[in-house]
Amino acid sequence: MQQYSTLIFIALLVLAFYFLILRPQRKRQQAMQQTMNALSPGDRVMLASGLFGTVVSVGSRQVVLEISPGAELTVLKQAVSRIVTAADEDNLEEEEELDSDAAVLEDAATVEPELQAERPAEEPTTATGTEPAAEPESPTTRNSKQQTAD
Repeated sequence: MQQYSTLIFIALLVLAFYFLILRPQRKRQQAMQQTMNALSPGDRVMLASGLFGTVVSVGSRQVVLEISPGAELTVLKQAVSRIVTAADEDNLEEEEELDSDAAVLEDAATVEPELQAERPAEEPTTATGTEPAAEPESPTTRNSKQQTAD
């Protein structure tokens, strides 16, 4: 009976390993392969590094992307992580929110100098002498000064 329980435990571990690790990985690989096969000129894609571009041409192992007008980049097909949809693109509403947030920050920056004018001036903590600060003497400079004095 002990032998059977050990074999059942090992079989359960193998099944758990398969369903938790191998099967999801295989599904991701198949989805990636379908994405690479579905690439066509004109598609907007995102690379694994987060770079967006438009597909210019597709080869057997590589893709030529236009990342900005006139700038083309050749990458391996495996570097393409997904085809970009309209939902992935930035919305104009989000940009307007960012612009309004920037305006609020600019207003805060103009208020700050007014607050500084109301604050009393603090006395500087550094020494304000006309002579530069002297460097501490090292043992070698002390010895050389003693030799020149002798």
